[in-house]
Amino acid sequence: MGFWNFFKSKKNDESENDESSNQNIGSIDLIFAENFTKSGGRFIFIDEINSTKEVFEKIFEENQWDSENVCSLNANVAKNLEIKSIRKIDNENVRALVTECEFLISNTGRILICNKQIKSNKIEDLPSVLIVLAKSNQFVSDVSEGMTMLKNKYKGNFPTNITTLNVKNKLNEDNFLTYGNSAKDIYLILSDD
Repeated sequence: MGFWNFFKSKKNDESENDESSNQNIGSIDLIFAENFTKSGGRFIFIDEINSTKEVFEKIFEENQWDSENVCSLNANVAKNLEIKSIRKIDNENVRALVTECEFLISNTGRILICNKQIKSNKIEDLPSVLIVLAKSNQFVSDVSEGMTMLKNKYKGNFPTNITTLNVKNKLNEDNFLTYGNSAKDIYLILSDD
C-alpha cells in the first residue's frame, strides 16, 4: 500500500465511523438544538398548544419589557407581533430586536443572517437581546451548506452583510478571549413550516 493510499483508506474508515456516530446523535435539528442551548441560547418550539404571540408575551413578562423596549427592522414582523418597526437601531431604549433569519447552522448552533434581516446594521450595534423567528425547514448542517443555499435562494441578487449570530455564553463572559466578541443573548422561536 502506498503512502497516500494509507491516508485515503484511513480517512474512509473514519468517515464511516463518523456517519454511524452521527446517526446515533440524531438529526440536524436535534444537533442544532443541543449546540444552541449548550452555548446558552433559549430554544422555544411552537406547537399546537401555544402560538408565537403567546410565547412572545411570556418573553416580555420574563424580562419586564413593554412594547417600547422591543422592535423589529421588518415591518411585517412588527405588525404581526404589535411592536415598533424601525429602520436603524439608534434608540437607547431598545432592549431587544425581533428578526427572522436565513438558516440555522447545526454543527455550531449559530444562526446565519444577512442584510435582509439586519439591513446595514453591524452585529455590535444590535441590542444585547435578539429574538429570532425561524421555521423548521431552515436547518443546514454547516456554514458551507448555508452559503450554498443562500446563493440558490438569491440568484442574481446575492445579499450583503452576511454573518452568523453567536450566543453569549454566560460561563465564558470573564474569559479574556471573548473580549470584543459581539455575542448576544438569543431567544429562538421555531415553528413548523
